[in-house]
Amino acid sequence: MTNTNTVAMPKSGTPFSGLGRMIGAEFLKLRKRTMTKVLIIILVAVIALVNFLFMAISKLPPIGSGQGIARIQDYLGLSAAIPFALYLIASFGSVLAIIMAASSMGNEYNWKTIRTALISSESRFKFLTAKLVSLAILILAGMLIGVVAGFIMGLITTGIGGYAYNFSFATGSYFWEQFLQFWRTFFVITPYALLGFLMAIVGRSAMPGISAGIGVLFLESIITMFMVLAGGWIAKVPDYLLSANVNAITALNNLPQGFGKEMGNGGTSQALPSVPHAFITLGIYAMAFLALGYYLFRKRDVTG
Repeated sequence: MTNTNTVAMPKSGTPFSGLGRMIGAEFLKLRKRTMTKVLIIILVAVIALVNFLFMAISKLPPIGSGQGIARIQDYLGLSAAIPFALYLIASFGSVLAIIMAASSMGNEYNWKTIRTALISSESRFKFLTAKLVSLAILILAGMLIGVVAGFIMGLITTGIGGYAYNFSFATGSYFWEQFLQFWRTFFVITPYALLGFLMAIVGRSAMPGISAGIGVLFLESIITMFMVLAGGWIAKVPDYLLSANVNAITALNNLPQGFGKEMGNGGTSQALPSVPHAFITLGIYAMAFLALGYYLFRKRDVTG
């Protein structure tokens, strides 16, 4: 009986020889897929829809003191266009990243191409590395498209709403902060994408990866809310899960009147973890998902 663990060709040269060629091939495969284009269209459409909804709400008569309406009008300003786009990308964009990551790996099993792909990849390490690097490039490209779409929507809603075009915010410090927030947003997306990638390996299909990643993204926020309400030591558990630490980083976004902090805390009065704590915790999760994915894929037989 043939051992499927030996399906890869013998290694030649350095462990990274030929990796650039494989990354280019994987990137081309992902870029050409209809699913990738559809996900980008969905992201742009959601950013546009939310901006138009905010513009419509801002035209409603004030309720009570009208402070909520005033805040929504602030989001329509050009200075908030990029921060708000990054805020949406950190939340809804994570869903799209999970789908892309899980599908990239899981579809190799679903389409029965995993054996052929491994033979041409020389090693399993190179195979997974090429997929992950090409995914990272595409996610970054999608984020950049989302930021551009958000700023264009800011221009459109400012014009339609009859607000003044004011570019006094466009200083060096502003763009530096948006640059930092862009990479912080990519950082908070990474653990969810790697979780989807890992579970696609575990389940040998795209669906387990998509289900697990999206399930954790949405259900964890609900579960942590009940943990906070329970009090005691249980209320401290969310500090070591994903959502609270993601919220601590997204709260750094420069949105009007503390929008990031108010919305990022999930509606509870629980204090968010410190930023260093959040970066360390999310980094540990990302590295654990990554290492486990490499380990399982290397040790398990290839079937399907």
